[in-house]
Amino acid sequence: MRRLAFALAVGAGLIGGQAEAAVRPARCDAGAIGARCGTISVPLDRTRPGGPQISVYFEQHRPRRRRPTGTIVAIEGGPGYPTSGSRDSYLGLFRPLLGTRQLILVDLRGTGRSGALACHAFDDGVDRYIARAARCARQLGARRDSYATGESAEDIEGVLRAVGAGRIDLYGDSYGTYAAQAFAYRHPERLRSLVLDASYPLPGTDPALADLASGSRRALRLACARRPACAAKGVDPVAALARLVARVRRKPLVLSGPDGDGVERVIRLDEPALVATVLSGAYTTIVDRDLPAALASLDRGDSRPLARVVAEAQGDLSDPAVPRDYSEALYLAVTCHDYPQMWDLAAPLTLRRAQLRRLRRERPAGAFAPFSAAAWTGIDYEGADACLRWPAPRHPDPVVPVGAVPPAVPTLVLGGDLDTVTPIAEGRVVARRFHRSRLVVVSNSVHVTAVGDNDRCASQLVRRFVRRLAAGAASCASAIAEVRVVDRFPRSLAEVEPAASQVGDRSTVWARRVAAAAALTVSDAVARWQLNYSGTISGLRAGHAIFVGGRRVRFNLVGTSFVPGVIVDGHATWDRDRGFVRGRVTVAGSRVAIAFGWSTRGPLRRAWMSGGSSTGPLRATMLAP
Repeated sequence: MRRLAFALAVGAGLIGGQAEAAVRPARCDAGAIGARCGTISVPLDRTRPGGPQISVYFEQHRPRRRRPTGTIVAIEGGPGYPTSGSRDSYLGLFRPLLGTRQLILVDLRGTGRSGALACHAFDDGVDRYIARAARCARQLGARRDSYATGESAEDIEGVLRAVGAGRIDLYGDSYGTYAAQAFAYRHPERLRSLVLDASYPLPGTDPALADLASGSRRALRLACARRPACAAKGVDPVAALARLVARVRRKPLVLSGPDGDGVERVIRLDEPALVATVLSGAYTTIVDRDLPAALASLDRGDSRPLARVVAEAQGDLSDPAVPRDYSEALYLAVTCHDYPQMWDLAAPLTLRRAQLRRLRRERPAGAFAPFSAAAWTGIDYEGADACLRWPAPRHPDPVVPVGAVPPAVPTLVLGGDLDTVTPIAEGRVVARRFHRSRLVVVSNSVHVTAVGDNDRCASQLVRRFVRRLAAGAASCASAIAEVRVVDRFPRSLAEVEPAASQVGDRSTVWARRVAAAAALTVSDAVARWQLNYSGTISGLRAGHAIFVGGRRVRFNLVGTSFVPGVIVDGHATWDRDRGFVRGRVTVAGSRVAIAFGWSTRGPLRRAWMSGGSSTGPLRATMLAP
């Protein structure tokens, strides 16, 4: 009934004041319950308004029983991901505000239901990326220039006009911050507030991505320094990585380990594979958590922990995403048009290659440490040289129009201090440009802080800011749990530090080692949940854990082994909303049954465990794994 009323209003001209932005009702996706969905037609090329048109899809999530008093607009990142694909995340973030405000989600042109851009070059994989990108550019032809960020910003404004929205609270994350800034420069009068989460400055930063190398070094060192056992070793994880890089330059290694979905893979460990592994640390804490101990294990002849981290980072380059879920072509159309490159865009290919070689030679020593310039800038998938064979834009179309200045609008800039894809230094640059801004650095956090916020910090700051135009006290941002860096990957139970005996404990040191090993096994499975889409996580040494659920995740451990010879069965539940892990497991052949729990929030928390052993009650604690 609501949709019919919406259609009648559009037809009568009551929504949208311009004929060229008339709304056509669209069928909502299954997840857009209660939303009003529609499309508008806009010129593919705004310099030719009478030319081809494209359809831009949007969703209005409105209060159920009242007219909205305000409008929130969220923009997804990538570039290439559709905003509607992250609908649940944005609804979760802003739900406490949606009793009085509406949330508008627009799929940027070339993504999702706004004509997802597709190239046959990526139908069968994304390896040999530069060559595939060149084929994609030829397939798209001149229209490849019509998907730049500036055009998407104008599409959003077209949707807002069409639905009669007033001033908006604009939220962007990752590349969404780039698009949000472009919108802010072009339509400052439309903004009530601006939130930028994991910010990338306009028009871009170092095209060689040396800032990401610096951010990666910083993250590895910070994570280790904040975890007592790692810090106590006095080993620089970057120096340890440098030694491995030097080793595999001489002779690559061939290793075997499970990837993020538990599939056993043979890994060629060379310098490019290590670059890809470090770069993957932008989105999860796994690299910071596991890499120092995995490097030490390799030195002791145990390659499996490192093989697993590398396999998890690599993914399967023969299995490209469906364009409607993620558009590789749109990624290239935006980044090759808008972002700085390592060569003169007007130069022919031979000259571009020469300029690229010169840039690699002339960078200061250590700019990409512990990697070479060629390895860091030359990774095969979406690397710094991805646009090498992509043609230059035919007409100038700067992201920021000439003469535009940052609007004087209340702005909240958020960034994780372990973010390596938009390092916090870039957030500082953005915050300085917007004069009414506040920068909040969220400790121990990686890329994007408010969406999927298990710590209930950044998300609360965003909601408070939208309500009051002030984030208020942000002490929670410095109280996030440290990355629980693995102390070691034990090769036997004897290498496990026993849990500490507490009042009422009658267990042996051996039993407390078993209890600690069981807790480490559960923690290892929980940590890998963020990487897994199959529902089955491989144990490091044997067995597996099956999980179900989203906000409350239940793990069933079946013969799972983190420590050789310690076989764990049982269950654990991770309550992401309340921030704790609890469960009960048994250890095969040990007569030890253990109940355990720990908080996932706050620094240096303790885990507890209790149960029975052959000598009496077990009551013990350890640093939460």
